[in-house]
Amino acid sequence: MRLLKTALSVLVVSTGCIIAVTEAGAFKIPIHKNTHHRRNTRAHAFKTLKKYGYHNRLSPRDFGRHPVTDVENEVEYYGIVGIGTPPQMFKLDMDTGSSDLWIPSMKCDRDNNKCAQHSRFDPSKSSTAVELSTPWKIAYGDGSTVSGHLAIDRLEFSEIAIDKQLFGMADQESSSFLDDVVDGVFGLGFPSLSALVLENPKEAETKAKGPISNTVLGSILSHDLIPAPVFGVWLGDGDGPASDANGGDGEFMFGSIDTSRFEGELTFLPITHRKYWQIKVDGVQLDGGKMDLGIQGDTIVDTGTTLLVFPIAQAKKINQAIGAKSDPWEGWILPCGSNKEGTLDFSMGGSKFSVRRKDLVREAVKDKKGWCYSAVTATPGDVMIFGDVFIRNNYCVFDVGHLSVGIAPIRRH
Repeated sequence: MRLLKTALSVLVVSTGCIIAVTEAGAFKIPIHKNTHHRRNTRAHAFKTLKKYGYHNRLSPRDFGRHPVTDVENEVEYYGIVGIGTPPQMFKLDMDTGSSDLWIPSMKCDRDNNKCAQHSRFDPSKSSTAVELSTPWKIAYGDGSTVSGHLAIDRLEFSEIAIDKQLFGMADQESSSFLDDVVDGVFGLGFPSLSALVLENPKEAETKAKGPISNTVLGSILSHDLIPAPVFGVWLGDGDGPASDANGGDGEFMFGSIDTSRFEGELTFLPITHRKYWQIKVDGVQLDGGKMDLGIQGDTIVDTGTTLLVFPIAQAKKINQAIGAKSDPWEGWILPCGSNKEGTLDFSMGGSKFSVRRKDLVREAVKDKKGWCYSAVTATPGDVMIFGDVFIRNNYCVFDVGHLSVGIAPIRRH
């Protein structure tokens, strides 16, 4: 166990692709709530399975301080990011479960009118844009895809600006993306996950007139843009003030951590698989250890996922323990008035981290009065996924320098 202190010296190097940092120290990206959407637990369970390529292997019974904004009543958070000169603004999913940066292009409207519901990037309005002919495509497991061509331009978020950032311009989006409040994805995973690959890097650098930054996380870290190779994530849960002082419903803090957001010290857990922010879970209990569920294994900490996702047998154990039942059409459901007290606890690295049982009860099931969806869903894979339900209860630090994830209980007001 080690405590990462916030008193960090700043080192800013004006080298390569980095243009400017407007102030010394760490940087916050606020995230924001969207109040116009309803929860849809089944849709978000399916979205997670598609993301990891597992959706076709389950039945409905099985799955049934950069500020970020909360979409669909705590379902999805987004940050506001600028691309181009002058910057064109986009709402992007701040996603530790992927590595790529992509946004809709103006061409997207030509093939699917619904793309016009999203903000689209117009390179003709940016004096620094460089379009490439290189195609790209990301498949999300069910054949649904997003695809287009690569581009290079200036990226701005929080107090950070990066010149010559590689990103994907989406010319086509599958239907699953069209109704999202977010315009695209801001990946904060490891470079090994990236699907954006330059066919001829030297030719691209010639067009861009300089070295190109590939993934956002790699760009920030390789150029010493932040004082320490870490970022901390806090997601508001509605128990405290309505928003952060900077105007958001949560925050991504790059280069340091915010000790006012958590209790005690951070427990740092080593990454077990460098492709993801994946760590070891030693055990799962209910109500402070009153019931040991005999569950252990690896979990991915994923800000781009909403729910708690477990291998099928483990999801069954947990759901049965909290009073849920498996409905043949709706998946795991439980009485809406249940689980008002107690916690679901995870033992990791000699510490315990909890999710309030009341956070496991989600929206009401249509035509089943008194029943709600469970936040615990199933995957046919062998790795757990801790999404926003976990992160709203626990402050998380993603430490690239030490290849670890730091966790501490959030401080509630």
